[in-house]
This record gives sequence, C-alpha cells and structure tokens, in this order.
Amino acid sequence: MTVPVSYVELNSPDLERSTRFFETVFGWEPQPFAAPDYLVAPHGDAPGIDAGLLASRDGTPRTVPILRVDSIAALRGPLEAAGGAVVVEPFTFPGVGSGCYCTDPAGVLFGLHEYE
Repeated sequence: MTVPVSYVELNSPDLERSTRFFETVFGWEPQPFAAPDYLVAPHGDAPGIDAGLLASRDGTPRTVPILRVDSIAALRGPLEAAGGAVVVEPFTFPGVGSGCYCTDPAGVLFGLHEYE
C-alpha cells in the first residue's frame, strides 16, 4: 500500500506576511479553506500538490506533510505499534473529511487526511 502526500501545510507565525510572499514570488492564489486563518493555494493544472498556509498555533514556523488515507481509525493501531503517536486527535472538516496529526518514532510531525 502506498499512501501519497496529498498536500503540505506551511505554518507561519505571520500569516499575512507569508501569504504576501508566496503570492508575490510564486504567483500563488490562496483561498479560505477550513477556517479564516487556514488558506489553500491550489496547484491548478501545474504538476504538484496543493499547499495550505495557516497561522502557527504556537508561533513556530514549520512545514507539515499531509498524507491522504482511506481510514484514520484503521491506521491508528499499526501506527502506534510501529512506535508512532497520534499527537492531535482526529477532528472533522465539515464537508471535506477528517484529519489528525501524528509523529513517527523519531518525532517527525505529519498529518493524516481522510476525505469524505
């Protein structure tokens, strides 16, 4: 089973400044997504994946890959058995699906996204 990276989240301590940067330099057109401080920059017809721009909850800049999965619940057991951890419990995106954040045994942060 191959689980693809669906999109990447760019967490910024200054969302407005980061948004302007990516608009100016790369021509991104961020749009509101799941919350007022969560924007998505679709890749359109260009090769690649979408990017999420969001305000960092703790003020720390970070990049988080989000993997598209069929079932978060079904992966939890194998993830934890292999030494990973769910660090943010599953939550819902109304009309989109659900997600959670995890770490691997070395502490690398990644997200899981289960589409409806």
